Amino acid sequence: MSWDWQIGAATDSAVQVTPDVQLIDLDGFTVTAGRVAQLKAQGLYTVCYIDAGSYEPGRPDSARYPDALKIQQDPDWPDEYFLDITDVFKPDSVLAAILTDRMKMCRDKGFDALEPDNLQNDENVRGGRITTQQQLDFNGWIADEAHALGLAVFQKNGPDKILLKDRTGKMMVDKFDGILNEECQQFGECAALAEYVTRGKLALNVEYRRNSTLDCTLMARLGVNALKKDLNLAGATMSGYRRETCH
Repeated sequence: MSWDWQIGAATDSAVQVTPDVQLIDLDGFTVTAGRVAQLKAQGLYTVCYIDAGSYEPGRPDSARYPDALKIQQDPDWPDEYFLDITDVFKPDSVLAAILTDRMKMCRDKGFDALEPDNLQNDENVRGGRITTQQQLDFNGWIADEAHALGLAVFQKNGPDKILLKDRTGKMMVDKFDGILNEECQQFGECAALAEYVTRGKLALNVEYRRNSTLDCTLMARLGVNALKKDLNLAGATMSGYRRETCH
């Protein structure tokens, strides 16, 4: 599967794909339904990026997030906050309503699949505030909601969670339709991604380190579709755009 990840594309015109690309992952808010339709007409499988486990300022729905949901500042992105993801299981959940509306936006724009970001608050939030089981339950909830809306959905990162079960008793590898992972080569975690491949599902991985090369022998053996990308995941017409493949 030849693919690209351009969620840093700020406008439709910033998105461009080479003829070999079969799958494109784009930001759900910044790309229009018209551009999605054009890409699908070219035969591309379209994936919609949304932030699921974190708050981002500057989004059209940012004002909907109450302060009570923002339980810890993200040290890598100081304007962003990790969320209390357990909220989705509460009656009249604010977070569930926000995220469902985001998924509906992806569906209504014509996307085929969902990439929900920040599914590791159990690791990112200090003090055990979010347990591993609570995280798995939230991830499973995301998958179920996406499927209910007719969207395929990718597990985002978390190779160590692939075989763990949510409250429904299903493993993440069975809940999700594929995985989009970052830096499995750098952290020695690529073997776990093959669990998706053995089930006939996509395993996508991106590496960022400039002074290293893709281990294409490893990726081919595991069936992982790997890219080397710029950290900002810029649109193809933007400064800094990079895309190296094993093909």
